[in-house]
Amino acid sequence: MSEVGYSGKHRVKGLKRTIVIDAQGNPLALVLAPANRHDLGLAQATVGQATLPDRKQRLKRLGADKGYDAESLRRFLRQRRITPCLSYRVNHVQPVPVAERREHRYSQQRWKVERTFAWMNNYRRLDRFMEKKATTYQGFCHLMFLRYYVQRLTK
Repeated sequence: MSEVGYSGKHRVKGLKRTIVIDAQGNPLALVLAPANRHDLGLAQATVGQATLPDRKQRLKRLGADKGYDAESLRRFLRQRRITPCLSYRVNHVQPVPVAERREHRYSQQRWKVERTFAWMNNYRRLDRFMEKKATTYQGFCHLMFLRYYVQRLTK
């Protein structure tokens, strides 16, 4: 697999970052992939990597925008006992279950993920992909989050 790929949507060559966060915006998993990969496959890889600090806890629900509206992702989440709180596209074929309609408010908290990406983009080295290897870039992402945690603990 190549380190970078061409994104036809954004017309750039680079990496795609997918992240799972908790309710406060703390990262639980970060996956990097070539930009030409689809979001659904990356979502499954990211959820598979997500770990909680306490082993007795588990992910209870996952909110995402309409780009992740696919029955395959819903099945994947239900197999892991995670309630999918995904926004539905207008052309969604199957009726929306009542339980998921109640959980819709969690998919409206997408701004927390965007805020986490904005924190990452505050660091020039993370805003532009300048590294030769994706593992180096991922290491800098982890360093940025460590710095964020240390600043939060000192307040």
